[in-house]
Amino acid sequence: MARGRNQGAAAQPKAPAKPKAAAKPVPTVRAMPKAGPKNAKGDKPEKSAHQPADLRAALPYFLIRIAVFAVITVVLILVGFYVLWALLIGMIAASVVTWPIARIQKRVARRDPAGSARSARSAK
Repeated sequence: MARGRNQGAAAQPKAPAKPKAAAKPVPTVRAMPKAGPKNAKGDKPEKSAHQPADLRAALPYFLIRIAVFAVITVVLILVGFYVLWALLIGMIAASVVTWPIARIQKRVARRDPAGSARSARSAK
């Protein structure tokens, strides 16, 4: 007795599939106009332009992070580590130590340039 493969006395040959009648064409769905203002061309509305980060504002934070890296690396070299190991450990240690400064640096760089100019004027 063969099980699972449909072999034996109970197995019957399949009848050939009947060809389907001519299929009806599928009606096309037209896009509904979206509510809201459109461009004159009818294209998608333009997205606001991406503003580049203000690197001048982030420069002091970057210099602090580089200084921490340099100090850690020099100390490791003076202690007796090989230069490559000192560089690797210095990069890792500086990135961990200055992580909060990196968050501030990113936040300051993303800030609106007009907003930072206003705050500088109001401080005077």
